[in-house]
Amino acid sequence: MATIKTDVVTAIDAANPPIADLNEYLGEVKWIPVEYSTDGTSAADTLKFSKKLPTGTKLVGLRLEHTAIASGELDIGYTGDPDAIIDGAVLTSAGVVDYPAEAGTITAGAGGPIDVGDKEIIGTLTGTLSTDSIKGYILVVTTGL
Repeated sequence: MATIKTDVVTAIDAANPPIADLNEYLGEVKWIPVEYSTDGTSAADTLKFSKKLPTGTKLVGLRLEHTAIASGELDIGYTGDPDAIIDGAVLTSAGVVDYPAEAGTITAGAGGPIDVGDKEIIGTLTGTLSTDSIKGYILVVTTGL
């Protein structure tokens, strides 16, 4: 007779909840490339990462690698809430900005999918790109509507 071993879920980790809604499992993953470099972008400039996204679109992840940007700080959000995803990521040392974030990074979002439907994803940069760069990608899931 075969022995079946299984781990039974008896509690849900509130800090890292599972995807709750069925529609968050469905849809097509879209990759949005991001690249800004040595373009004269100056303090408090808004970086436009996307056009207006379709209704029902969810941001599920992002990864932006950057050089050390003097006095650099980056908020990432969307029209109406410019720091809804990342709030105050420090860019003064070369590194990576991730969402969902690893422990210790500054995020405004809870780590789960963020509704960005009918919005543009934007970044607000404090600091100036001179010989610097921000490159990476944003992952969204669209429902196909």
